[in-house]
Amino acid sequence: MRWVLKQRLFWVITPLAVGLLAPSIIIFCLEIFVGRINPFSSVADILRRQFAEGENLFLIALFGLIPFALLSVICLVAARYLSPARLTCVAVGGLLGSLTLMVPGHIAVWYPLYGGGHMSSTAVITFLFIPFYCLVTFAIGLIVGWGISRLPVFRPARNQIV
Repeated sequence: MRWVLKQRLFWVITPLAVGLLAPSIIIFCLEIFVGRINPFSSVADILRRQFAEGENLFLIALFGLIPFALLSVICLVAARYLSPARLTCVAVGGLLGSLTLMVPGHIAVWYPLYGGGHMSSTAVITFLFIPFYCLVTFAIGLIVGWGISRLPVFRPARNQIV
C-alpha cells in the first residue's frame, strides 16, 4: 500500500520537475553540442542566467509549466481511480505529449544563439505561445496513454487471489 502511494505521489510531482528543468536542459545540450562550450561552464552560465535581468530562464520555465501543472492535477485526480500501472501510462503519455512541441520550440528559439545564425529580436515572444501549443499535443499524448492503459496487460485481474 505504501508503494502505491509513493508511486502516485511520484506521478504528481514528476511533471512539475520535468517542466521546470526542461528549458535549462535544452539550453545545456545546445551549449555543449552546438556551441561547443565546456559542460561546467555551461552549468555555471545557466545558473547565472536563472534570475538574471533580461534573461530570466526561471520565468521562462515557470510560464512553460502550464501543461505540466495541468498534468500534475490530472494525475492527482486520476490516482484515485486508476491502478499505478494505468496511472503511469497516462502520465508518461501526457509528459511525452507536452515535450513533443516544447523541445523543438525551445531549440528553434535558442539554436541561432549557439549555432552562429541570426537570432530574431522577437523570437522570445515564442515562449508565450509554446505552452499553449503544447496543450494540443499534451491532450493527444494523454489520450494515447489512457488508450494504452486500457490494454489487458495494464488492467488488474479481477479473479486474482491475493
